[in-house]
Amino acid sequence: MTVTSSGPELQILPLGGCGEIGLNATLFCLGQDALLVDCGALLGVDRAQGVEKAVPGFEPLYTGGRRLLGVVLTHGHEDHLGGLPALLAERDVPVFGTPLTLAFARSRLEDRGQRVATEARAQAKGRLLEVPLGGRAQVGPFAFEFIRVTHSIPDSAAIFLETPAGRVLHSGDFKLDATPRDGLTTDLERLRAIGDQGVELCLSDSTNAERPGHTRSEAVVAETLAQLVAATEGRVVISQVGSHLHRLGAVADAAIKSGRKICLVGRAVEESWLLGVATGRLPPDPTLLVVPERVPSHPRDRIVVVASGAQGEPLGGLARVAGGEDSALRCLPGDRVILSARTIPGNERSVRKIVNQFAKQGVEVVQDNLHPIHCSGHAQQDEQRTLLELLRPKHFVPVHGERAMLEAHAKTAIAAGVAAERVLVIEDGESVVLGAGGLARGRNEEVSRRPIDAGGRVLDWGDVRERSRIGRGGLVVCSIALTPADRLMMDPAVTVRGFRDRGGLAQRLAEKAAAIIAGPKPPEGLEARLERVLKAELRASRGTPAPELLLQFLRIEP
Repeated sequence: MTVTSSGPELQILPLGGCGEIGLNATLFCLGQDALLVDCGALLGVDRAQGVEKAVPGFEPLYTGGRRLLGVVLTHGHEDHLGGLPALLAERDVPVFGTPLTLAFARSRLEDRGQRVATEARAQAKGRLLEVPLGGRAQVGPFAFEFIRVTHSIPDSAAIFLETPAGRVLHSGDFKLDATPRDGLTTDLERLRAIGDQGVELCLSDSTNAERPGHTRSEAVVAETLAQLVAATEGRVVISQVGSHLHRLGAVADAAIKSGRKICLVGRAVEESWLLGVATGRLPPDPTLLVVPERVPSHPRDRIVVVASGAQGEPLGGLARVAGGEDSALRCLPGDRVILSARTIPGNERSVRKIVNQFAKQGVEVVQDNLHPIHCSGHAQQDEQRTLLELLRPKHFVPVHGERAMLEAHAKTAIAAGVAAERVLVIEDGESVVLGAGGLARGRNEEVSRRPIDAGGRVLDWGDVRERSRIGRGGLVVCSIALTPADRLMMDPAVTVRGFRDRGGLAQRLAEKAAAIIAGPKPPEGLEARLERVLKAELRASRGTPAPELLLQFLRIEP
């Protein structure tokens, strides 16, 4: 289809989330005015050395004089707001979201590990603008409304966007749960009313588009967890997504019913518990919690350990418990581990490693294939079709998913009555344009991923490759103190990292460096000679891959 109208045109460009799970960020542009819906992160980036996550590259924000007027957040999950600190370090813009969503955003910005510029953080605190569910706001030519949807975190919203080019509904992450834990179901009546007004374009969550039927209710999971906790003779360890407040509430209910205390292990679940208590979604009773050091003072059948790291993250709480690093949390036969999370594709090996660690300890591990201990927060085909039938959009673009998921969702839209020629599947960097003439493909734009390390620092991929080399072969640091005349002030100091020096390698390198410095001045230059000789020794001693060599020179006046 070709847009022939010369009227207002809305360009929609995914910076992330179309072609992968995570990294969700969609840019809406009217001329030079732009609005960003979500700014998420991508976890587990190809197991890159030292990289905790990736965030979208923001190149399109600087294209053609665009002005980013604001960010609208659909909910508080990392894959929808984890890139916010990196963005706000560059751009001072308002961020709109429901109260709990902004509480999670504020937590990310105040995280000690996030090295956001102080001034950017201070500005951001004052620019987090709460919009209640059902509320409306406007920035520039974009008017938007937050519509309540059920998901695995409270305060989740679909975004109804009204622009001069037409009305757009962005579903955010959603499901149609008739019995959510908090009783707040998706606002179907409002969605039907919006459909009656007319929706030019719907963009909708495709995560479960390949799954027929209807997503399991959170109420079923809560009941199963309560039964398993009550029936366990020993200690219970439950691992879940840290920010899943509905599930955390179900675990709290199960613990209270069985007369158990709760021990939180992992920063993600600790932060979520604090936010849940502060917002009235979790029990405020401080006596319900016990710190890890006090766990051994309680009978094993009176403790529930709630651990982060359900995807097998090496630094997560579950890995800490499985590894037995903390004797107070060590499991014994008779204990039960419940993995209340779906393993994300690509994390199977990491999760399996932890399962095997528990098996070696004689501990039962309960997974979703045995009991209904997890349910997705994302709609399956029947729910996706219901949303489309309520909205009756003229055009449809699937978002939030891998390519096969997007294609499956496109087929559901066609089956629900959207004309096939009005359904477009796009990936990151591919845009569509909505105008009076309909929906058409727009120009492609450069998009990228920016790696973030565990300290919150934005890296470039050159840094990542260097870290990977160091991770494979190790690192050798040779520190040399010289006079201005290039004479030694003291013996060279050599340290090794990432391997054990059983053959006296550090001593040999120090002696070689001292001999070169004491000898005739090399024609190639002292630093070049040192680097060549020491690297040759590393290759001869360590083979391939050889450790990285870092030469540190300090020149001191005698």
